[in-house]
Amino acid sequence: MADPRPSRPDDVENGLRFSHVVEMQTKQQVTELAASFYALLETMVASGQVALDDYERRRQTTLRHENERIRSAALVVLDSTPDKYALADLPEIDCEARLPLCHARCCKFVFPLSTQDLDERIVQWEYGRPYQIAHRSNGYCLHSEPHTGRCTVYEHRPATCRTYDCRTDQRIWVDFENRVPAP
Repeated sequence: MADPRPSRPDDVENGLRFSHVVEMQTKQQVTELAASFYALLETMVASGQVALDDYERRRQTTLRHENERIRSAALVVLDSTPDKYALADLPEIDCEARLPLCHARCCKFVFPLSTQDLDERIVQWEYGRPYQIAHRSNGYCLHSEPHTGRCTVYEHRPATCRTYDCRTDQRIWVDFENRVPAP
């Protein structure tokens, strides 16, 4: 019998998102198992017997090494902000007046989107790095206008953009008040 529900694009996207989460959980479990196995093996070879403290020390060391190794792999991360529109006490910065000085450097930052962003289907993400904000080849956010630096999705911008305060970020400003941008 045929499925009475036709598949929708969001069904595919939700399935893909679920698969990515399960994949990351599995990757973490495999890392822990591999670390335990190799630590036990090293302990048995090195000492000829299994001593619990020696085993645990080697397992921790091996787990750290394995975690460092997988950091270079693609990770699926989502911002945990439940509702970006409900955020309060947001920084008040006249970005438009400062764009000619800072050149929208914050629009080069890489960060994960939230489930809310994905569900809205307005803010775009990198397909090769789920679910990070999408960037052009020049490093700027896909939603930053090339000639002005203005945000094309400002009303729907992610929580990271809403809460970011550049005033003390030395990557952006040497002196925010005196309008001296970082080199």
